[in-house]
Amino acid sequence: MGKIKEKRLKMGNRLLKDFAVMQKVLQLTCDTLLVLDKENICRELILKTSNPVINERAEILGKNFMQLLPLPLSSEIEREIQYVRSTGEVSNANYDLPTDDGMYYFKLIVQRLDEDYVICQYRDITQRSNMKRRLKSALTAQLEVGKVARINLWSINMDSGVISFSGFSNLQQRHVQEPQEITLEKLLSAVHPDDRTRLEKFLFERQSVEKSIEYRLKMGDRPIEYIRATKYSCRTEQGQLIVDGFTQNISDFLKNRNELEMVLSVVYNAPFSIHANHLDGRMVFANKECRMQNKIPMGLDVTNLSVNSVLQNFASQKSWDELIEEINHNNGINRYRCDHTYPDMDIIGSECYSFIVQNGIGQEIVWTIRRDISDQIRYEQQLLQSKEAAETSEKLKSAFISNMNHEIRTPLSAIIGFSNIIAETPDPILRKEYGKILSSNSTQLLRLVTDVLEMSEMESGKINLLPEKVSLNGILSELSLSFGELKNCASIRFHLAPQDAVLNMDRVRIIQLLTNLINNALKFTPPDGLVNVGYELFPNQVRFYVADSGIGIAKEKQQAIFDRFYKVDERYHGSGLGLAICRSIVNQMDGRIWVESTEGEGATFFIEIPIANV
Repeated sequence: MGKIKEKRLKMGNRLLKDFAVMQKVLQLTCDTLLVLDKENICRELILKTSNPVINERAEILGKNFMQLLPLPLSSEIEREIQYVRSTGEVSNANYDLPTDDGMYYFKLIVQRLDEDYVICQYRDITQRSNMKRRLKSALTAQLEVGKVARINLWSINMDSGVISFSGFSNLQQRHVQEPQEITLEKLLSAVHPDDRTRLEKFLFERQSVEKSIEYRLKMGDRPIEYIRATKYSCRTEQGQLIVDGFTQNISDFLKNRNELEMVLSVVYNAPFSIHANHLDGRMVFANKECRMQNKIPMGLDVTNLSVNSVLQNFASQKSWDELIEEINHNNGINRYRCDHTYPDMDIIGSECYSFIVQNGIGQEIVWTIRRDISDQIRYEQQLLQSKEAAETSEKLKSAFISNMNHEIRTPLSAIIGFSNIIAETPDPILRKEYGKILSSNSTQLLRLVTDVLEMSEMESGKINLLPEKVSLNGILSELSLSFGELKNCASIRFHLAPQDAVLNMDRVRIIQLLTNLINNALKFTPPDGLVNVGYELFPNQVRFYVADSGIGIAKEKQQAIFDRFYKVDERYHGSGLGLAICRSIVNQMDGRIWVESTEGEGATFFIEIPIANV
């Protein structure tokens, strides 16, 4: 064996002395190698580097190596080479090589070969340096995150119960750089008494890796803090079982979560309709009121449903796009009125605010708050109606004064004038004729005053209905006697039913209604015309009618004729209260009154009263 070993050594010595072998060994084992003379000119070179400065394309051999390097790097390396030449010591340092392509890193080992030459071994460490920098950056980031998130790493020896930890110390309320140790007893003494057993069981459960637990710390007068502990590995070290884990102080998280849950609860249960959407209309959120108004099931996930398929007030995608355009036009917020109704919730209008905010990942979300203003709208409508009523009342007042001035002066002038004439007329025939004129104008004046007083009583609510058993044919017969002696007026026909009807009704008011309608018909019907009066009996109601062949009423005036002081034609005398009185009486009987007419062809007035009310 000894001879064989000696033979191998001799062969090895012979190989190492072979120049070709030595050159091959050098090529295989070393990095880029430069031999520099006293002027730092490169005399020999083994090139294995490829960067923008030192590569196979660069002309290095025969050139001053320092001139290839950028300042101040060249000056720094030149000083090191000069130091090696003068002292004979080895320089081993790392350098940065800035280029247009980025930063490169290298190690340069400089040794003195003899009085004239130095050997520079160039070793590219860019990849290793970059990895080291990334690891350092990651470690720094991890430490900073740990500080902010209040996290610490720990290991517990399952045999001794000793806990080693580093990072944020919940007991000391500070960040610990170097690992520290604490006994299990000391840790448990700081834990809330109700959580100690649970925590100890969690730590010593050998099969519960990758499990978490939350517990409370109660230390003196300090507020209770909430901690979450997580185990992530179980290992054996020198025959002892070690469990690794980490803890995080989640007190702020729970506080924020509770506050967030409270805010979300307020938003979800707010008495306003609130919904959120992406810019393209896809739904993000709808609170309880919004779901109720739009009949969205409470358990339905509305996420990513289109706005026009969920919200009733957006009939199409176009209406949503128009809203987005308005919001952008108004710098991200738009206040507007929505007149869409929700009959089931008695909503006739809403006031809306739509605005754009960014969520946690930078997406733009459109939030809309819709407030029910139905009561406000109704109040505004009432104010408008009151205003219109006041304006109408003022107009009616002016019309009344003007009308009464004419209507009262005419009969009064006749009464005064013929009173004086009668006193001075000896002829009995003329006296009788003048007396009739006097009586007619007195009756006209009395009717005018009666209508005014009647309307006043009705507006004050003083009218009373006195029902009694009356015959409908009897009423028409009584009216035929009242109007039977009229001359120079249209003919009146009273149509009695074949079978009389006896109903419980206010006889005086029915006669008043029909009298007003007949007088109105006679006023607008020529002497050669005809007025028909009668009634029809239905199962639940009785219908009276007065039809004339007079001048008729234009369609656009058929509603206005029932208003106070309204006159179709100012040439005809009258107060303009007769039909208004009729409407008031019929309304109090829960009935209705209307007219059917064609201009120039006469008119038919109908009064319909429920039998239960007559």
